[in-house]
Amino acid sequence: MKPPIKFLHTADLHLGAKFVGLGGRGKEQRLRLREVMQDITALALREQVDMVLLAGDMFDNNTPSRESIQVFQESLFKLAGARIPTLLIGGTHDPCLEQGVLAQLARQSPGQFILFGPENRTWNHPGKPVTVQGVSLLAADHPRRPLANLRRTPGPEWQIGMAHASLEVGSGSEREAAFTSADVGETQLDYLALGHWHRLRDCSAGETVCWYSGSPEMIALDEGERGSVLIVSLEEGKQAEVQAKSVGRRFLVKLSVDGQAEDKILRQARALADPDAVLDLTLTGIFPPQDLPDLDSLRQQMESDFFFVRLHSAVFAEISPEQLSAYPENTVLGRFIRLVQERKEQADLKQQPELDQALQLGVAMLTGREVAPWS
Repeated sequence: MKPPIKFLHTADLHLGAKFVGLGGRGKEQRLRLREVMQDITALALREQVDMVLLAGDMFDNNTPSRESIQVFQESLFKLAGARIPTLLIGGTHDPCLEQGVLAQLARQSPGQFILFGPENRTWNHPGKPVTVQGVSLLAADHPRRPLANLRRTPGPEWQIGMAHASLEVGSGSEREAAFTSADVGETQLDYLALGHWHRLRDCSAGETVCWYSGSPEMIALDEGERGSVLIVSLEEGKQAEVQAKSVGRRFLVKLSVDGQAEDKILRQARALADPDAVLDLTLTGIFPPQDLPDLDSLRQQMESDFFFVRLHSAVFAEISPEQLSAYPENTVLGRFIRLVQERKEQADLKQQPELDQALQLGVAMLTGREVAPWS
């Protein structure tokens, strides 16, 4: 009977990412990624895992800063000191090239971690009945089908795979490594550790338990929840236990506000206030020219409430009666205006404001503006 095993699975930390979209807060988030690497290491030590699997894109590029390399090496040194093997594959951003950062680290620090490459795709745990197969990317699309190289072999030990690729949910892209759900099932492995997608996702198929761990910390500004890593436990006769452990700090909150004055916009936004949140705020609606929201003022007033504020504006000034009458009646737009105006003349006082709004909205839409209906 095989003894149980427990391991940590993570990927896509992107050490060294620039975060240009965060403006002046970009440096803070770069530093945060280094902290997360240390937090992951501390978690692995606390959980007393049997090994750590890093499924690609731990670096954002193949020429990271000295500081990013240093924190990575220090983490590997701590894990090695605790006799916790660290297994690593190259991803789309840090492919396993001869002069790439991963190969250089492997040469500089022999024995600190196991790097899977073209000539090294299988590793056996020295003290546990565990075999791990890993496929590093040599380029974003090579190998194109990395799961084709992962197959269960004869033997009673736990068999685990590692790959960095995109799950095909449509036509897919020919410019990146990819796989299908059927590919997962065909591996017949006990667990398949994936990297590349930044969100946690269960991709299990057939008898193979398979997960994307997601990024442990926010990398892109469209990532909603705080990042996590996976603690995976395998025990004979039981279904694999996969636990997400939160390690991330930054997260995204989205808010859309239509046709509201600035004080109401601020009130709704501040109800979501959090110093680690990135606020993605979209403003829509048609306003009298004198009441158009001041975007710079709004951003400045909210900056202290959030880690970062990103504003999208789809607000427009109302069209004056003089502008409306200038549209020729023999055009679609001119005819629409006059039909609504005629209906307004026949409507009661309660309906007239609604028809004024409908007129403004219809003209905006017919002239190609992106607006939202009134709530």
